Amino acid sequence: MEAGGQIRQREIELLLSCLMDAETRESRQIVLERLLPILPFGHHPGRYIEHLADAPLRASLRQHYLRFLNELKLRSDLKALIQRGNGDMDLEAGAALISRLSDDMDVTPQALSRALDDLARPLKGILLAVPADDHERRVESFRHYLFEEQGFRGNTENYYEPANSFLSELLRTHLGIPVSLSVLALLVGWRAGLPLFGVNLPGHFIVKYSVADYTIFLDAFNEGNLLTEQDCLNFLVRQGLEPSAAYLVRTGNLTIIKRMYRNLINYHSSSGDRRMERILRQHFNILEDCSIRS
Repeated sequence: MEAGGQIRQREIELLLSCLMDAETRESRQIVLERLLPILPFGHHPGRYIEHLADAPLRASLRQHYLRFLNELKLRSDLKALIQRGNGDMDLEAGAALISRLSDDMDVTPQALSRALDDLARPLKGILLAVPADDHERRVESFRHYLFEEQGFRGNTENYYEPANSFLSELLRTHLGIPVSLSVLALLVGWRAGLPLFGVNLPGHFIVKYSVADYTIFLDAFNEGNLLTEQDCLNFLVRQGLEPSAAYLVRTGNLTIIKRMYRNLINYHSSSGDRRMERILRQHFNILEDCSIRS
């Protein structure tokens, strides 16, 4: 760890100790206002509690503050992410925060970024052998690599499991739902320079590959099945909707993140997990109140 990191680590440890010693709400608030901004973005506070040398202090913080600190940190990070947005939300960072809703303390934006880099690296090499203007071959190479070679696919057996929405779990299991698999496809494809966009269809989510003279759609849930615009319009008709091309436009990242939150809210609401539903609704309200246009 570099000197700057060591100094921050010591400051975090000192503030955690002060938090445990705080006797009033006001003194706790003062400590929290200093602690939350210096905890790295997207990191679980428990990672720093576990580094404390004082075993009784670790145990006390786990018992009394771990869950509380994590909830505060998640809300703080979501607000910080919105504030640093330049017209739209950072999709990768937003997906990382959603992954942080899991119980895995090792999930960090840096770890997810490295995993995505590793996943995209072979694809970049594959595409080097494909002419830049041969879009049919480029999209087919992408589809074959991600969904056939790597085996990413829809989780048809446990569709509603929350883990399907966590990019960290998706990278481990290769199973997800339409929006999470589409996010993975976007983040990998963008690393390889592919012109991909999300499409927020009612009842489904797909990916669009689009340049001036070529457009095709990919159904990430169904192993990257390629769809024409007419296929998509036919899907809308089957949903009882008007077959309008307005449904096929590029979707903003904020809308994608909101859709991921809605899926999780619906699951925890139906399963009766009121605590998790409360947390998710707090996050969703933060997204609803932000000034980014979705």
